[in-house]
Amino acid sequence: MSNKTEIHNKVNKKVKKSKSINKWNLDKTRKLQVIVSNWSKKSGQQYVFYRKKVLKTKNGITYPWAFKQRKFVLNKKPISIGYSPIGKNRYKYNVVAIANDNFKNWHNTYLFCLKKDKPIILLDQSKNTNPIVVQVVNDKVLNKKFKQIVE
Repeated sequence: MSNKTEIHNKVNKKVKKSKSINKWNLDKTRKLQVIVSNWSKKSGQQYVFYRKKVLKTKNGITYPWAFKQRKFVLNKKPISIGYSPIGKNRYKYNVVAIANDNFKNWHNTYLFCLKKDKPIILLDQSKNTNPIVVQVVNDKVLNKKFKQIVE
């Protein structure tokens, strides 16, 4: 192998590595906020995104602290989940953005995640405070828009 080929391969590896480190950023969060705002208006909802001040749900859970203080369950199985604002793979579900709306008797907390760098949205409507039961969001419009931002 020539020296030029070796250098080219090393540069390519570094580029690929640097791209995979920061999968998420503030600009992507802002785009997501606009999308969620437009999407939720149709149903009369208004979501607040986590931005340095904690988000408190109707049942008293605060995000992002809940990831360290509570267990999360998906499909009756515990999951590894945590806040990862730049999308680093630290958990099975790396939460890059959190949006919450509190209603009279319940809350919707959307957890926008990367699972192996693929977008997935989880929803916490749990009345439980421990464990917090989440479900996968099947809304085609919201999933498509989130996927477009991730890619």
